[in-house]
Amino acid sequence: MNHSPQPTEFKLRTRSIILSLPPFLFLMVFRDWTLVMVFIILSFFAFQEFLRLVLSIPSWNRTFLLIVIALVFFYLPIFYPHPYVTIGWYGFFLLLVFWGFLDRGRITERIGFFLFGMVYCIILPYFWVKTGLDFGRLTLVGFALLIWLNDIGAYLIGKKWGRHKIVPIISPGKSWEGLGGGVVLTCGGAVLFPLLFSFQRSPAQSVVIGLTIALIGFLGDLLESALKREFQMKDSGQFLPGHGGFLDRFDSFFFAGPAVYFIHSWWGG
Repeated sequence: MNHSPQPTEFKLRTRSIILSLPPFLFLMVFRDWTLVMVFIILSFFAFQEFLRLVLSIPSWNRTFLLIVIALVFFYLPIFYPHPYVTIGWYGFFLLLVFWGFLDRGRITERIGFFLFGMVYCIILPYFWVKTGLDFGRLTLVGFALLIWLNDIGAYLIGKKWGRHKIVPIISPGKSWEGLGGGVVLTCGGAVLFPLLFSFQRSPAQSVVIGLTIALIGFLGDLLESALKREFQMKDSGQFLPGHGGFLDRFDSFFFAGPAVYFIHSWWGG
């Protein structure tokens, strides 16, 4: 009986990126509403993974309604800027407290993790939407490519030459060599991208931007690794073969969202 060889992790990761990246980029740049919908979907599934990771909550139960309500109240002002949305947030908070009481032994834990999840999975990626709506969707793509360059550089260099571990107790696979590879590739991309996207930035500014994005992205990746280790899970989900779940793929991407928005607000383009 013939058994076809199993693809390596690198081949799986490469195949997944080739299949998923083009539609993802297309939806981000096609229209404002497709950009918003992409990030609503990302936030929804990432939030589900987060709650399953930290609270062992199944993906599809009544909790997912809380996630939907939070997303509605957060994104509604984009299309319907009305003061009643603030009242809605108060109602949502009361509903969240009631949800916390459904498990009386873990009330503060449930509420605290949900609020942290809102920051991690909704507010941080929302800044990518703000970047696209305020500064143009192509600007968003330019910064997003820097995040992916950082991931690629860290993975390839770390896999090939990674010897000196940064925090082995949290993430044994992360090395100083991998971090350096991510920083170098991100800074190089940041210097090159002003030529491609017509950004008005000096090389020094570009290097600072690349360094900032690489280090913040590493911090986001490290946090997700710490969560998985604390709650004894290898991957947050099975969204992309070779990558894991939504949080595995977008941890550094989410974390860098506010930095990208503020950098472009300060230095323009």
